[in-house]
Amino acid sequence: MNLKLMNRQLKSHSLLFILLIIATLLFLLYLRIQPELTYDFSPLFDGNKYSNAYKYFSGSTPNYSVPFPFHSRILVPFLASLLPVDTITNNFHIINYIFVLASIIAIYGLWRLLGISNGYMMTGFFWLMVHWSGLIRYNIFDPITVDVPIYFFQALLLIIIIKRKLWWLLILGPIATLQKESFIGILFIVLLVSIFKKSYFNYSFKEISLLAAALVISILSKEVVNYYFLPANPDKNSLIVVLFHIKESIIHPFRLIRWGVGAFTAYGPLLLLSIWVSIKNKSINANGWYLIALSGLYMAYSLLAGSDFTRIALLGFPYIMTWILVQTKEARGFLFKISFIIGLPLLKLFSTIPDPAVSGWNSFNNWFPTFANPILVLLWLLYAVLCVLIFWITEKKLSRLP
Repeated sequence: MNLKLMNRQLKSHSLLFILLIIATLLFLLYLRIQPELTYDFSPLFDGNKYSNAYKYFSGSTPNYSVPFPFHSRILVPFLASLLPVDTITNNFHIINYIFVLASIIAIYGLWRLLGISNGYMMTGFFWLMVHWSGLIRYNIFDPITVDVPIYFFQALLLIIIIKRKLWWLLILGPIATLQKESFIGILFIVLLVSIFKKSYFNYSFKEISLLAAALVISILSKEVVNYYFLPANPDKNSLIVVLFHIKESIIHPFRLIRWGVGAFTAYGPLLLLSIWVSIKNKSINANGWYLIALSGLYMAYSLLAGSDFTRIALLGFPYIMTWILVQTKEARGFLFKISFIIGLPLLKLFSTIPDPAVSGWNSFNNWFPTFANPILVLLWLLYAVLCVLIFWITEKKLSRLP
């Protein structure tokens, strides 16, 4: 009887096993074909900062010399320093691979919890695993990074909230904050939504208190790290960074077009379709408030917390793609398929990200809406407009069918 039950459970999760195998094969494939970034080519690459943290934790350097905001992101460099492999790059590859699998498991669990169909799941995971700036390819190109675990932690957060196991946030919050301080903003938004939409969730005072406690503990964990691991440039802080990007957007308004195109290249026509459906269908369920708020937060992060719009927008995948899949369930299936198909060119399936040390800056920059030639950015924008036009024409024709 137990064996039959186990077999049933294994069959019910066969899609997950397939996804993990595909992820492993893709990871191995891109290890072979995707060139790695030459970090020595420019001191501006983020990996150079994480490399300094790694060297400190592995005992190679006696002093901790890492600038803000990289100085507080100690979790991944510390874990990588514990591995007995020969090179820093290989150690980070191992940590990244572990969290690739963990992220897929967590996102799969989240989507199962929300009742997303297998077909929609496969679409979402395909996008995540093969997008040039997604979970695997970009992090093999730029392996000395702390970004990969964020997919796991963010999906886990939503699972905890949906299942109302809020005690776990007291553990998850500070750990995820040691990976990246952006998690504090996520907890803050969750707390705000929970307070202002309390009637939707029927939260008790104890549950709201747990959310507040998770936020406070996470902030304290960051302060402790700041105390023991001082930034090399103590004159900088998050407010200065945000104000700088606001100023840049005011002085250079074309930056806002780059940002919009960056979001489009991150999620493609599926994002536009979900917005299209949301405008037509104004009802929002309880979980939808979290998804909208957290998706909006990550879109704001992509504009105000850095310059690589596409990559930062994709870091919000557990929220934004979940919202996309939930919303597009209300769309006609044909529209969903069209959106996916016409978005495939944005994935750059048959290309590899160029190393600027080999190809030069122009070739590298044109992959990123933040840095690309303005004409190329406007062509991407035109492509987005054409996608909306395709939705409108397709829906008009479908509405005439009996």
